[in-house]
Amino acid sequence: MLHSRALLAYPQGANDSDTILGGVHFNLTVLRFWNYTLYTNGTVSNGSNCYVTEQPYTPVYLLPNGTFQNSTWCYDPINPIGKRAGVGVGFGVVYAFALMFVLANLNRHGRHYLPTTKRFYPIGRRWQWYYAILVCVSAFISLFTNIDVDRFYVIGLPIILNSFFWYLMQMFTIALVWEAVRHWGSWSERQAIDPDPFSLREGDRRSKLEFWMPLWFYLWLWLACPLPTLLPQEH
Repeated sequence: MLHSRALLAYPQGANDSDTILGGVHFNLTVLRFWNYTLYTNGTVSNGSNCYVTEQPYTPVYLLPNGTFQNSTWCYDPINPIGKRAGVGVGFGVVYAFALMFVLANLNRHGRHYLPTTKRFYPIGRRWQWYYAILVCVSAFISLFTNIDVDRFYVIGLPIILNSFFWYLMQMFTIALVWEAVRHWGSWSERQAIDPDPFSLREGDRRSKLEFWMPLWFYLWLWLACPLPTLLPQEH
């Protein structure tokens, strides 16, 4: 569960310079001096430091220098593992097994059996497996960061890593599909060329299209990574 937060007024304590957080009395004057703000998700923060005030993580004492004793940092993984983490681990294991099959297929189908020609290179049939490896690795990382997405009290680095590698996985998947289709076209072309090398000419419109289309595709694929950052953000 993601906890949204808003500002709260400090609860009334024993007097004007006292407040109660999680059943513990704190010096309100010190809290205000160090610019600590109370939020609805049960945390206090001054922009530099953030602490959980809910039981059983409530600090026991506030020193005059603004330091909480026996405190719990907002970005500590204190929550139990939830459904998101369980599903993430399950699918992460699936991708780990898929990676082993991908490596086996790369070893099998990426070998060089025929003489290299300038029209067909061994690397051409390997790219789909390279991208499949990247898909499995990025998915594995993204899914396993779900564990700390669940466990962190306040959302932090885990959800950033989760989103980043999930986004990379989408790009690698698109590239994987592209390379698989391109390899199928190259294989089909070779079926026609091997019996008759002159059946398809080099340097014609078809061959130029085969050269420029991948460049055009990868240009827009990799531009898809920085371009979303240029979109106006709504606050």
